Amino acid sequence: MKRVFLHSKRVIGNHWFIICLAGAISFVFGIGLFLIFLAYSLYFKADPVDVNDLMDNFTEEELNTVLAETVDESVSDEDYLQTLAKYQSYFCPKKIDRITKWVGSDVNNDSYTMYYELSKGYETIDQDKLKQSILSQINKYSVQTTRVARSHRNLVFRYTSRKSGEFFDIVVNNRELMAA
Repeated sequence: MKRVFLHSKRVIGNHWFIICLAGAISFVFGIGLFLIFLAYSLYFKADPVDVNDLMDNFTEEELNTVLAETVDESVSDEDYLQTLAKYQSYFCPKKIDRITKWVGSDVNNDSYTMYYELSKGYETIDQDKLKQSILSQINKYSVQTTRVARSHRNLVFRYTSRKSGEFFDIVVNNRELMAA
């Protein structure tokens, strides 16, 4: 081991200029590649969020309401949830994991529903385990959870099999939502 260390020290001492030059070239080459990929992604790839399109679909007030980190009492829960469903659905479909795709959200009289599509059958999914996982991820202090709970709606996660069209719902009732 000592021999390798001494030999390495001698090589670095004798060839330090070449090593530094190679490092500088490598660094400059890396920065150049980064700039090329950046330009490519800006001008030749579809922007995942087209701000102009977003502004065509939502008013500035709607965006401010949906993206606010606190509850704006001047906006009713009903209006908020309708705008939230529209906003979430705008970004769908969205891949969640290797078998799950989020396809949209909707509001009705008794629930706020989020729709998911499964590429495999749901027979292998443990629904109780899935519900526990969902409950553990709900932030009861978030604006969305507060608004759904205050509107006395259930939060429904509907999973539909792409192959068979069959579905199942994971329902987080209002009481569970407030206790999450």
